[in-house]
Amino acid sequence: MHIPTFSHSKFFFLFVLKLCFSGIIWAQTSLPADGYRVKEDLNALHNDAIPVEIWPPKVQDSLVVYQMPKVVPGTYKVHNYGLFVRDFKAFNAAGDSLPVLKLGINSWQIARAEELFRIQYWVDDTYGSEKGRHIFAPSGSSNEEALFLLNQFAYIGYLEGYKNRSFDLEVWHPKGFFGSGAWPAERSDSLDHYQFPSYFLLHDNPMMYCQPDTSSVWIGHSKVELSLYSPNKKVNADSSMAQIEAVLQASAQYLGGTLPVDKYSILVYCQSDLKGDFSYGALEHHRSTVLYMPEVDGAIFYEGVRDIVAHEFLHIITPLGIHSEYIQDFDFANPKMSRHLWLYEGVTEYNSHLVQVRDSIYSKEEFLEVMRDKFFAKDQYEGLPLTAVSKHTLDIYHDQYQNFYEGGAIAAMALDLYLIEISGGGMRLMDLLNNLSAVFPADTFFKDEDLFRIMGELSFPQVETFMVRHFEAGEPFPWARLFANVGLEYQEEGKTMGWSIGTDELSYDLEQDRFLVTNEEGIDSFGEALGLKARDQIISINGDTLSLFSFQTVLDDFQGNLEKGDEVVYYVARPRRNDKFRIKRLKTKAFKVEYEESHQLKWQENASARQKAWRKIWLAQ
Repeated sequence: MHIPTFSHSKFFFLFVLKLCFSGIIWAQTSLPADGYRVKEDLNALHNDAIPVEIWPPKVQDSLVVYQMPKVVPGTYKVHNYGLFVRDFKAFNAAGDSLPVLKLGINSWQIARAEELFRIQYWVDDTYGSEKGRHIFAPSGSSNEEALFLLNQFAYIGYLEGYKNRSFDLEVWHPKGFFGSGAWPAERSDSLDHYQFPSYFLLHDNPMMYCQPDTSSVWIGHSKVELSLYSPNKKVNADSSMAQIEAVLQASAQYLGGTLPVDKYSILVYCQSDLKGDFSYGALEHHRSTVLYMPEVDGAIFYEGVRDIVAHEFLHIITPLGIHSEYIQDFDFANPKMSRHLWLYEGVTEYNSHLVQVRDSIYSKEEFLEVMRDKFFAKDQYEGLPLTAVSKHTLDIYHDQYQNFYEGGAIAAMALDLYLIEISGGGMRLMDLLNNLSAVFPADTFFKDEDLFRIMGELSFPQVETFMVRHFEAGEPFPWARLFANVGLEYQEEGKTMGWSIGTDELSYDLEQDRFLVTNEEGIDSFGEALGLKARDQIISINGDTLSLFSFQTVLDDFQGNLEKGDEVVYYVARPRRNDKFRIKRLKTKAFKVEYEESHQLKWQENASARQKAWRKIWLAQ
């Protein structure tokens, strides 16, 4: 759905000017003197863009700068939302234009600012633009006839020096559309009215407008509402909620039985173009989360929603709860990065899986496989200290960000196991987080450089040393000892026998939606017996079609049900000249192959009473 050009006709522009003039009359009678009044008209959609009008607070100076965000919390990547603003104009109360100078991608300087009465511009969506390809999709925007995903930081900025004023927002929308989100609104069939005390709260409350498909549950005294947009109706809100309710209950139990908000909103946007952008995932907010998902029916979708929601929901602990000064007063224009992304993302990712094993949604074996996958993923990155990578995630180490979900998560596991060890089973990571929350509730912050010292003071002095050695200096964790404490045998490198798919070197062909054998070197003895060749595209394995979204299911079924001597049949597309393929049927008898396997974990058969007790403290199993 990437549409590279945007334009609007002269007739349409005159029509919008007429609307803007009528808006001046409306604003003169109701504009708060010290805050912003904002109007978004979804009914005026044209070429994937909507008009935005702003009546700002009174400015005392002769010059003022209007600023759109460069970065927003939770993404830690430069997005430059000013790229999507066009036709920026400023007016005085008489309707006369004021001089405007574009200073950069995200900023406009307005002269004679003491006369400033109204600002207007158009906003293109990020999903429909080539300019939006670099933006993490859950932090993007969508302006479509059937749906509007309004991450307000993509539509509304602020005047420098006036960021913390109130924002009075009116959203005009098509009849029959419902605006889902956590923030309360005064609603009618075509107009919703929101009042936000500050820009931070405006940016922190995404909205999704479409024909409603919603489902809700009560978690303690809090209402959790899920709203879903599926363009082809392949998935729905009720089925999604049925999958995630258990993990929401488990998360609430992990948080002490209650949630710190009265309402939590989950907005799910499904992308039907499976050959388009693959930046699937979610972005957390204090009261809500936005998910961008492939529109694929079945377990791969609903289980994906479950795991992502578990992660985003637990951001309530950190950074939405515990955080440093750089989160507390976030600089949208020139942000400074914290050294503790491992805390915000790694701890959250670890906890999102830990709550599921502790509530028996996962078995302990499934939990170990999830964490082993994170070991494998971490091995793809340099062994750099987590604090250094975090501090420079916008520049030097921008390509290392994903490692916070992998290396950060296993670092959190190491800290959890270390706390169990030095406390004799008396303290877990969640206990330390609770201690931090008591000292630093959501409206306060810690100083970045003080965190490790504070963690030692709130637990044990050795913890500060552990953090400095392993998180700051990058020393490897003592995994064999930590795992042995809970009855696990750990082997960093080793060999094993198992079922192979014929190669350990696969690539993905986006156009054909097929996995292909990358090179000859990765083909093992089973692949040779099949007759696999480099560049073969695997169509099916034993009758099951292999695609991006069926890969794990097909692989699990194949390896889980295979017996020695079973017939194995592959269909592959073998490339010929002129971009053509020849369909080949390959077959052989099943046999196991020896292969190298790192990060092997095995439960000890004769674990001691103490090991079993500490395992119970860790996993509740």
